[in-house]
Amino acid sequence: MPMIKNKLSIEQLQQRVHYSGLATRLSLLGLIGLLSAWMLWISPPALANPITIWLVLTLPLVGFVPAIFGGRARPHIWLCFMILVYFCSGVIHAMTDKFMLLGLAKTMLTVVLFCSAMMYARWKSILQGME
Repeated sequence: MPMIKNKLSIEQLQQRVHYSGLATRLSLLGLIGLLSAWMLWISPPALANPITIWLVLTLPLVGFVPAIFGGRARPHIWLCFMILVYFCSGVIHAMTDKFMLLGLAKTMLTVVLFCSAMMYARWKSILQGME
């Protein structure tokens, strides 16, 4: 099977890396903000400590912030793996009457985060191979 050569110029790849990185950073911060608002103000859990639940939900995401803002490709790949848990949780919440809108927002943020991080990792690795 012949290899397909990349038909994008370096400038086009740099632009795609920039915009996918921007979308990744914004959706990651948006997801952290949504989870924070949800657990601490909108609907704190009644039977558990809201701070504990908030920490369990947000600390894995906050751990990725320095690496994502640093612009390395490998943490973007690992973020794609981890974000699937948040996607499943968002879909489950979207199926309930009480949390439908929050669940849909969480699901949409995770989809944007997954796609933008995946494309960032791909385009960044292609760009590094060209330079």
